[in-house]
Amino acid sequence: MTANWDPVFLSLFLVLFVAVAAFATAFPQGDRRWWFLLALLAVLVTPGMLLGDGWPRQILLDLAAFVAVALVWNRSTPEAARAGRTYLGLLCLSVVCLTGAMLVIHEAASAPASPWNRVTVALLVVGFGLKLALVPFYFWLPGVAAAAAPMTTVLIVSVVDVAAFSELAHLRVTAPWVFEDCRPLWLAIALASMFGGALLALAQRDLKRMLAFSTIDDMGYLLLGVAAGPGIGLSGALAGAIGHSLSKLLLFGAVGMAEARLGQTLTLESRGQAARCPMSGAAFIVGALGVIGVPPTFGFVGRWRLYLAGAEFGGATLVLTMVLATGVALLYYARAIHRVWLGAGVEAALPREPRLVTITLSIVMIAVLTMGVFPGAIIWQFPWVAPR
Repeated sequence: MTANWDPVFLSLFLVLFVAVAAFATAFPQGDRRWWFLLALLAVLVTPGMLLGDGWPRQILLDLAAFVAVALVWNRSTPEAARAGRTYLGLLCLSVVCLTGAMLVIHEAASAPASPWNRVTVALLVVGFGLKLALVPFYFWLPGVAAAAAPMTTVLIVSVVDVAAFSELAHLRVTAPWVFEDCRPLWLAIALASMFGGALLALAQRDLKRMLAFSTIDDMGYLLLGVAAGPGIGLSGALAGAIGHSLSKLLLFGAVGMAEARLGQTLTLESRGQAARCPMSGAAFIVGALGVIGVPPTFGFVGRWRLYLAGAEFGGATLVLTMVLATGVALLYYARAIHRVWLGAGVEAALPREPRLVTITLSIVMIAVLTMGVFPGAIIWQFPWVAPR
């Protein structure tokens, strides 16, 4: 059975594919094989999101993840090859773990007897932890973000990972025992990802690596919403995943365009870039506000629901913990905006920002803000997801 949020996510992915293609037209992300792999990824993800529960969906989305590995390798640098090998090895382990867990879940109408229930949950934790780069399974993502082309990273964190997250959301509805019997474990991983990702992001000087650890931080919040359960928790997680995908497109798009025009990697020592790359600066700021959940971005819609879910799930203590993690995220994004984008920079002539990319990023920024002001068109698809 196809969940009511699947068409929403498919629409989101199609928008992302178009935006990525527009960016790659102006700033090549690889050779002709990269374009073939992009098309193949779209061909696999599109039916995969429409097939509902079952093996065909899982197989298609797993194949899409392997295509993402090939996209990383297409960069043809030693760093990309090393990152691709790490990603491939951990992805294979993830697929094995998830396949084993799904064999048990599909065969059992309810929770299997002990110890198979615990074994199944352990396989799911490792499988999804590796796919979503949750703490402590995040090893592959920072290297991929630093070595791969920016739009390749967007495809991984905004399409492949979010499609995997949608599988986790499916499980929350179809096999609730997976979460209800082991809530402390899922909550511990969510909190570890929030704080681990945020603190590691704060330690980075390379902006792409910082954004990679920010992704781990984001996934911690989404996992908490899933663990909280059907209702406002799952609703917030699904809305948060949409905001995450669009914001990461803006953030990596901003950094990718600035680096392509400057001919160098953006670090905290790259000062005053908004004056030289105004569209990049604007996109980064809007993307950062969306990730943190500042109104009126759509990120606020999901983050507010996740805070409410935290209050229901763990009371004031959990909410204060989430606020503290958000404070760390606010710190590293504010530092990046202040040091990299604002202020006076080195004066040097640069090529004009490509119109196609400028229009694309502008449309995404307007969408993020408009959806935040009028969220009903999206949220009504999954306001209170009830278990079967």
